[in-house]
Amino acid sequence: MSSSPETSTRTTGAHRAHREARDRAAARTLAEHPPACYEPHLDGLFTYCLSVLCDHEAATAALGEALACAERRGQRGPENAPERRAWLYALARWACLRRLAAARQQRQATHAAGRPGDHRRRPDRTAAPVPEEVQEVRRRELALLAWPEAAGTTPEQREALELAVRHRLTAHEVAAVLGLGLAAARELLASAACEVERTRAALAVVETGGCPGVAVLAGPDGFVLSTALRRELVRHVDDCPRCRRTAERAVPGRWPGACVTPAELP
Repeated sequence: MSSSPETSTRTTGAHRAHREARDRAAARTLAEHPPACYEPHLDGLFTYCLSVLCDHEAATAALGEALACAERRGQRGPENAPERRAWLYALARWACLRRLAAARQQRQATHAAGRPGDHRRRPDRTAAPVPEEVQEVRRRELALLAWPEAAGTTPEQREALELAVRHRLTAHEVAAVLGLGLAAARELLASAACEVERTRAALAVVETGGCPGVAVLAGPDGFVLSTALRRELVRHVDDCPRCRRTAERAVPGRWPGACVTPAELP
């Protein structure tokens, strides 16, 4: 006896939902109890996922998905250490981008349905509440990932710097993770490092407090360095002879950051 199209659709949807739930559970288990072979990379991979997603639960889920994908591929993964590390970061990046794309689609669908206020992230009612002390630790961990000096970089530059500076990946590894040629990865890293160095020099000018123009930009209570404010600050230092000299003393011979490399960044 054949089933109706509606019944088949419901059955297929139920099977898909069951499979997705099973896969999510397996991924979480892998993230919480990973095989020993991934242990050297776990802290870095989680930190990377956290820097992309800015949410601990999402970062844990993405890490689990990346490890699950690595497990499925088994012996087909790279064997030597540098290639394997880059491969794992590439899988983590894939998992993060997949989650970001899904969240973006959800927001668009919600907006199209005429409920613009519903796109905000809601707590998972099925999850256990997170204790306040744990939330505070998580907030501090996220704050540590902030990098004010990178305010002038593009998202592509910032991602390349995260991999090269925070995670100590080589240019070859960064190229592999981002899917770029080696020359393009090196150019991206060099331009990103220069922008960070320009921002560092400009912030050194702010700390001296010797220029009224900088004081106006910073305000009486200091400031949080946004992309727009960074642009104004660097432009001012470029144009103001007094601030330019201060910046050159702060970063000798480097302004406007033409020769710095990612390895020299803190």
